[in-house]
Amino acid sequence: MNTDQSPAAEPYRASAFADAKPELSAPGATPERLEHLRDHGFVIINDFVDNPWIPILREAGRRVTEACAPEHIYSKIDGSKGYVHRTGQDQPWAIRGLIHPAFNEPSFAEFHGSSDFLDFVSSWCNGLQPEDMVLGGLLLWCNARTHENKLGWHRDTTWWGTGERYFAQHDRKEGPEAYSEETERIRWKEIVANNAKSVTERNGVSMFLALTDDECHELVPGSHNRWRSPLEQDVLLPRGMKDQGVPHTPSWNGVDPLPGQVAIRLKAGEALIRNGVTIHTGHTVPQRERNTLSIGWSKWSGEFTGEPSASDVRHAWQLDPAAREVLPHKWMKIAWDRWAETQKLGDSLEDRYTGFDINRIKVGEVIGWRGELERQAAAAGEAWERFQTAAG
Repeated sequence: MNTDQSPAAEPYRASAFADAKPELSAPGATPERLEHLRDHGFVIINDFVDNPWIPILREAGRRVTEACAPEHIYSKIDGSKGYVHRTGQDQPWAIRGLIHPAFNEPSFAEFHGSSDFLDFVSSWCNGLQPEDMVLGGLLLWCNARTHENKLGWHRDTTWWGTGERYFAQHDRKEGPEAYSEETERIRWKEIVANNAKSVTERNGVSMFLALTDDECHELVPGSHNRWRSPLEQDVLLPRGMKDQGVPHTPSWNGVDPLPGQVAIRLKAGEALIRNGVTIHTGHTVPQRERNTLSIGWSKWSGEFTGEPSASDVRHAWQLDPAAREVLPHKWMKIAWDRWAETQKLGDSLEDRYTGFDINRIKVGEVIGWRGELERQAAAAGEAWERFQTAAG
């Protein structure tokens, strides 16, 4: 995902906002909230406003963000034990690994398994209980301290080709035919059908829980459930596909707001639940703190009978048994086991680390998993090639 960083002459401010609605303040999966989620692709909930966990998590988030600043490298937190998304200035904008013991912030895992959070999950997911869960994601959204930072507009789903899962460490290999309108329309029918199922079945929930006021997440309401406009195609289509001749109408200058876009404005303790198919982005400025927790649980789909696949690099750290051992409840360890049996650790640096970590390894630091791969790569330095594996 591309990011754009630049010093802002004037602090960026969204052109329009979406706020919590009083008529959607009743807790849990009310018909009114579900209707809003179904129609608009998002809903703002207030179930954690004034919850005692919020100030605890807020301070933990601030400590983690400060510890991941580039000048500390690994002196405060060994970020190679997680996955820290960084800007061009190496400043963190999203931090994964919060439950790993190297981060020394047990409150994240404790809240993840707390009755406060589980009661909400149950109320939203038709009574889902811990014994039926598989481990879900957990990350902290933060903002760069010196530069404006914005992501490219995107959807959190593979809307092209066959719809197969996209792994962050791999380049897209599909040709222009995967982005043809005919192929896209076939995939779109599948996406719309899944949209309806996700609201009706609710076999999991993930949210952006604001630990302090947040207006950084921007989206186009309703874009999850309607065919994209020609301008939106221009926004979403990768540059490489344009260069290879995929038909499109050049119509966006890369700067102007998209028609209908809003920034989700959250107060501390409010949370955004949204359909990731919506066209959305993140946009932060140094003058406004971002300290928002992405957190959720999913229903276990049953015994796994396939072959484990190499983990997406963003989650490879989570395979570390040390992350399992610090989970505060036995059922959380079982949920970890259910996830981990479907995964295996990739064999290259690119399967395990961010570019920041890989650069540290290439200057001779043995970090992260600290295995034979890391030792050989540190010894080889810049001679170590992309996707090279350890010699036997």
